Amino acid sequence: MLRILLCFFVPLLFSQDLLAHGPSRQKVSLKLNVKAPASEVWKIVSNFEEFTWNEEVEKSESNGNKVGSERIISFKNGSKVKQKLEKINTDKMMVSWRVIETDNKALPVNSYAAKIFVKSIDSNTTNITYKSGFYRGFMGNDPPTELNDENSKIKVTKFIEGNLKGLKKIAEGN
Repeated sequence: MLRILLCFFVPLLFSQDLLAHGPSRQKVSLKLNVKAPASEVWKIVSNFEEFTWNEEVEKSESNGNKVGSERIISFKNGSKVKQKLEKINTDKMMVSWRVIETDNKALPVNSYAAKIFVKSIDSNTTNITYKSGFYRGFMGNDPPTELNDENSKIKVTKFIEGNLKGLKKIAEGN
């Protein structure tokens, strides 16, 4: 009886399905210094209603600037991403939000959350730290190339770089 059970269950232990697992959480964290006072940068970052920092973004629509508010970012290519404001901490100069709906062409992600920290370096220099965590666009095993970990991370990095570049431009008045 034991031999029969072992013959049946041991092969199951080595089955591909049992060894397979879902995607790993990915992270992108970028920093940038801006030649502007932290208070001015914070005014821009903490305004959830306005998010047209990225030159790929055509418009941003929001129903408020309080925790729980939602905004829709419309890209020039027609893609849309819907986000929800999770936290806003004026003392720490930190804002965080979560993507609640996305077009995989714009951001091929699941469970995307982001935080921006604004920190004064001196009276006219501010450090911005932009952190995000997410899962790739396809949650199952064997994702298509455009929705795999690597491509999702590339798209998120490009999005964040565009956001920081635009934020710097606005904050520095260029």
